[in-house]
Amino acid sequence: MSPPGDRLETATQHHRAGRYAEAVSLYEAMLADGQGGNDIRARLASALRSDGRPAEALEIYAALEPELLGDVDFWFNRGNALAALGRHAEADTCFIRAIEIDPERTYPILNRAIARAHLGDSAGAIALYRRVLAIEPDHRVATHNLANLLADRGELEGATLLLRDAVKRWPDLAEAHYNLGLILLRRGDYARGAAEYEWRWQTPDFFARPDYGDIAVWDGRPFPEKRLVVHAEQGLGDTIQFAKLLGLLKSLGGDVILHVPEPLLPLLRSLPFDITVTSHHRPSEADFQIPLMSLIHRLKLTPGAIPAAPSYLAASPDRAAHWADRLNLNAAQPIIGLVWQGNPASPVDRGRSLTSAAELAPFANFEGVRLLALQRLDASRLEPAPTASGWRVRDLPFMLEHPGPDLDADGGVFMDTAAIMTRLDLVVSVCTAPLHLAGALGRPAIALLKAVPDWRWMMGTDTTPWYPTMSLERQASGEDFGPAIEKAVVRAREIFSRTR
Repeated sequence: MSPPGDRLETATQHHRAGRYAEAVSLYEAMLADGQGGNDIRARLASALRSDGRPAEALEIYAALEPELLGDVDFWFNRGNALAALGRHAEADTCFIRAIEIDPERTYPILNRAIARAHLGDSAGAIALYRRVLAIEPDHRVATHNLANLLADRGELEGATLLLRDAVKRWPDLAEAHYNLGLILLRRGDYARGAAEYEWRWQTPDFFARPDYGDIAVWDGRPFPEKRLVVHAEQGLGDTIQFAKLLGLLKSLGGDVILHVPEPLLPLLRSLPFDITVTSHHRPSEADFQIPLMSLIHRLKLTPGAIPAAPSYLAASPDRAAHWADRLNLNAAQPIIGLVWQGNPASPVDRGRSLTSAAELAPFANFEGVRLLALQRLDASRLEPAPTASGWRVRDLPFMLEHPGPDLDADGGVFMDTAAIMTRLDLVVSVCTAPLHLAGALGRPAIALLKAVPDWRWMMGTDTTPWYPTMSLERQASGEDFGPAIEKAVVRAREIFSRTR
């Protein structure tokens, strides 16, 4: 058996190097042999938490509490274990105890700021980050996190200053470059914002970059008699939006091949450009390659240079005729299509979706108008109804028709939705892929946007250069979606008064 000091040193080395399982084994062995007391138990709990076993760590912390009431690291690490389990209110209490013991120690203040942000207290988190920076002005995490919180609250000038300072002080901090890019794009500064946005691939939590082997990245210059592969990235809505730029790209020379996920093939093959759309590729088939959302950078676009074409995708005529007959879309009665929920698993879903379709009830007061859900729902969220399709959305105080659980079930993603949209008078949607689809089809549409939306909608405008037929209704800071929905109803009436 190794001397206690040797085993502790080895365990500590494993712990510091991130080899947590090895550290756990040694700490447990020492305790089993009667070597070490509360210090080793606390180290074991910390290693267990870092090894993804926070519940086990909390059992140890509960037993240690009477012995370590005045220990900063005990309360800090216990708070981290609680935070790992999503128990942020309890974690907050632990961080408060740690700060009370040592008010100048920055790491409990920092983690309390993170807990307050998780609890929705952005003002409290901002104050705590500022407290960290008052003690330690060069604290990188506090600087970056504070900037992001300010950006989330719409305080873009302060966020921009912080992130510009961050990329100067820590030029390799990819997250700072990326987040600065998002803010600059949101402010309409496409030139500098798009360049910073290129750092997205170097951030740890971003989508994996497609592997195109040794194919050179296109640098933005004309490419006559060459072949360029453009590969889709991120979400379906992103692909639909940025496909608009492929006509500009084609004007620069040679062949353009667009690689998209297979379910998008039928829809994207309706693009009016002389390009190839496929879901397969071979490393030898191109001279250059570029991610789709890098086109804004390589083409040196400004908001005013986005192609003004009102539509660039088309629905299948056969499907449009099928759905028009099935849903009785040829009647004179106006019809509004509604979408209220993005993908709840998406990291960008926070704040962009409605809690339920019930929030759209003000549209039910629109006399003489049919309401049709364009949200894909399974049969459990529908109920039989005396509607053209035989279905309506379940448990609503107003009639919201639904095409049925087979909507977009085959033939490619959004093919049915696109066909139905072509026969509607208006689409109202939160920020999700069907909203982009409505814009790409050139349909009259109203976007319901949170107070600080995704960068592509910029700030302070009620129109977007990406989709000329779309209007934007935004939350005010601190509001729910209610006022924006009421304004959307008024705007819908204005649209109908002009078109019918």
